[in-house]
Amino acid sequence: MSGIVIGNTLRTSWKQILYWGLGLGALGLYIDFIASSPDIISGYAELFKTMPPALLQAFGASDVAIFTSPEGWIVSIFVSEAAIFLSVFAVMAGLNITANDERSGVMDVILSLPISRAAYMLERWIAYALIGLAIILVTAVITVAGMLAMNIDAPSDVIFASILNLYPSALLVMTVTSLLATVMRRRALAIGLSAAFVIVSYLFNAIGAAAGGAAADLMERLSYFSYVHGEAFVLGTYDPANTLLLLLAVLVGFGLSLKMFVSRDIGI
Repeated sequence: MSGIVIGNTLRTSWKQILYWGLGLGALGLYIDFIASSPDIISGYAELFKTMPPALLQAFGASDVAIFTSPEGWIVSIFVSEAAIFLSVFAVMAGLNITANDERSGVMDVILSLPISRAAYMLERWIAYALIGLAIILVTAVITVAGMLAMNIDAPSDVIFASILNLYPSALLVMTVTSLLATVMRRRALAIGLSAAFVIVSYLFNAIGAAAGGAAADLMERLSYFSYVHGEAFVLGTYDPANTLLLLLAVLVGFGLSLKMFVSRDIGI
């Protein structure tokens, strides 16, 4: 692995860090602004009391009490919304790893150079993983800086850690998309299946949290959204095993996509 592909990808795609980072950072500032007013968040807390558990879970909370504190409000609302936006980025990044170059015909030119398929895919994956990490870091810094500027009495380390916890799930969506794009020869089909993966995962999380029983618990565990809620950081119940489980799934998914990409024919 020479690092040439990583450097070239970062050089041509670094603006995504600004677009996504500043965009999500602006969303974080808006959530900060709401959290800076105790009257506003208490009003929302009263509203959430009337909602069913499924809707509460959609906002990343298992109990309405989490919304009564500034850190609970910021973490629950912002992280749940940011997870959706980052899933969109991750799908786009997963397509950019190999599928878009293959569809445009650029892949034939690239693979005529002295670089193996495995090295090319690995470096592309690393490059977009670094871009995703930079986006999340920019988002976290802006959100925490806004909180400090507005004199919000909330632990900044909890806010920062909860936002950083979005990274493993973004890697998972990116890797699943890359795998689907490698297996499916049609880019449109890969996009549709990746979108279905995100949507079904979101629904599984909401339904699993609202319903009871073994089946509902299984649905919730199968949803990657159930591993990204920042509520655990606020309540002090964060379990590193959940992060390791997501990273293991990423490793398995990337291994499968790499094996498929190396062994199959390249073409539109």
